[in-house]
Amino acid sequence: MADGTGGVHGGLSVRSKATVLMSHTHLGNICYHAAMAKTQLGARVDEDVAELARKRAADLGLSIGDYLARLVQDDASGLRTRAVDAAARFLADHQAVFDDAEEAQQAPRGGRAA
Repeated sequence: MADGTGGVHGGLSVRSKATVLMSHTHLGNICYHAAMAKTQLGARVDEDVAELARKRAADLGLSIGDYLARLVQDDASGLRTRAVDAAARFLADHQAVFDDAEEAQQAPRGGRAA
């Protein structure tokens, strides 16, 4: 990769694209920003994983590359771990409320006392 345009690293095919200035409209405002240089990665995954990635990306209105970038950034930033930890704390703090609601749903309704 002496010329900086491509090569192979750790079994992955890698290609780079130059940084460009981009503009788009966000909430009625024109935003200008420099896009980060894009690197093309090639990886092999099971077909079911590839299909799931395609579906989730489409659901979110993202390209597969943007979807994968979001997943990696969330993972690297610890966002996913913090979210799971916060959910676990919430459930632990409010478990009694959930237990009471479940018991109320399971209790017979309109039953007669003997």
